Amino acid sequence: MPLVAGARLPLAFIGGGLGALAWAAGVLATFPGLLLLPHAHPAVVALAHLWLPGFLLSVSMGAVYQLMPVVLGTPLRLPLGAAWTHLGLHMAGVPLLVVGFSLGRFDVVALGGMLVVAGIGVFAVGAWRTFLASSRRDAIAWSFPLAVTWLAAAVGFGLVIAVNRHVNVLPWSVLDLLRSHAHVGVGGFFLTLLQGATFQLVPMFTLAEVQGERWVGAGLVLAQTGLLVLAPGLALGLRVVGLTGALLLVAGIACSGAALGATLWKKRRRGLDPGLKGFGLGAALFGVAALGGFGLALTPPDIAAAGRAPMAYGFTIVAGALSLMVMGMLCKIVPFLVWMKTYGPRAGRQPVPVAGALASRWLELAWLWLHGIAVVSIVVGLMVGAPLLVATGSGLLAGALGLFLVNLLRVFSHLVRPRAAIAAPWRPAKSSS
Repeated sequence: MPLVAGARLPLAFIGGGLGALAWAAGVLATFPGLLLLPHAHPAVVALAHLWLPGFLLSVSMGAVYQLMPVVLGTPLRLPLGAAWTHLGLHMAGVPLLVVGFSLGRFDVVALGGMLVVAGIGVFAVGAWRTFLASSRRDAIAWSFPLAVTWLAAAVGFGLVIAVNRHVNVLPWSVLDLLRSHAHVGVGGFFLTLLQGATFQLVPMFTLAEVQGERWVGAGLVLAQTGLLVLAPGLALGLRVVGLTGALLLVAGIACSGAALGATLWKKRRRGLDPGLKGFGLGAALFGVAALGGFGLALTPPDIAAAGRAPMAYGFTIVAGALSLMVMGMLCKIVPFLVWMKTYGPRAGRQPVPVAGALASRWLELAWLWLHGIAVVSIVVGLMVGAPLLVATGSGLLAGALGLFLVNLLRVFSHLVRPRAAIAAPWRPAKSSS
């Protein structure tokens, strides 16, 4: 399958997401005590939107634009002009969301939300058209249109909540609505996408075959059912409904985790590089966070809201599990896309570096260790109420993100300054005749 727009479109989305990550790292470095604020504080909500739609969603959409046609075995059924329009709408809308939340200007939030919603609408049309043009109908294939549908629901729901701050027609708790919105976005898009894409990418990078395909399908079905029950349960404050949805969601995550573990156990490539180790650590943290979320659902709402457990739960999922999984895969995907764009046309005509040589292994290892230590420090600091530990962890996390960005900037530099694999000039072999 050819590169979408010569890899320019996926790399543009990823580059925009990395810009948001740099912004988030700067915020954490400048305000290390930010995470000690209540999880519904405007500054925390702004940081969450900078991290989720700004960083994680941008890079995920860039990857989906390239990965989805490969998985479905059919070209992207969306005009490139529409896809570039999606990029422009998204990159204009996210800063408005972040700034609007920071200033408490929900009119600005609504404007940014409308731009993001319009872009997601284009994305959803492309995903469904590509899926319907394909003949593949397993769990991996279904994960793409399902994830994009949840994404459209999440951003549309968020826009309704922002507008409701002005007109105030919804009779339910704003905090309950925000919790439902967050779970629809994180669980609906990111979890659904990972439950499918994982079993395409991990076997490819580890030379393994998918194990437990029934577990993959069961995990997707249970998670989808759980989300359908959990979202209204949270939004309407129906505790028993929310608990039922949470239980189904945890069961779905467990099934997907079992299939991932079995697949990694059967891998033919020895060891795991830092990117895949980061992905595996993130997957393990996702399971831990899911259990923690179920524990929070069992806790009386007034007791749960009074402590810092909700902040620790959200941070573990977003900055821990999801970030490690997405960043781990970026360590594999970005060098591949850059290599295909820069060196693919030159391969066989002149010496070129291998894709794995574009990144720095020691920078990847340093990022992974520092990121892991930072997440543990912040979560423990939040749970025990240790401001110094949270502030220290925030500084470490900002440093880890800096190392990650430096490494990927090294990879991106090959787009503007290609390097030869060897210093000696290449000469074609002489004909034997």
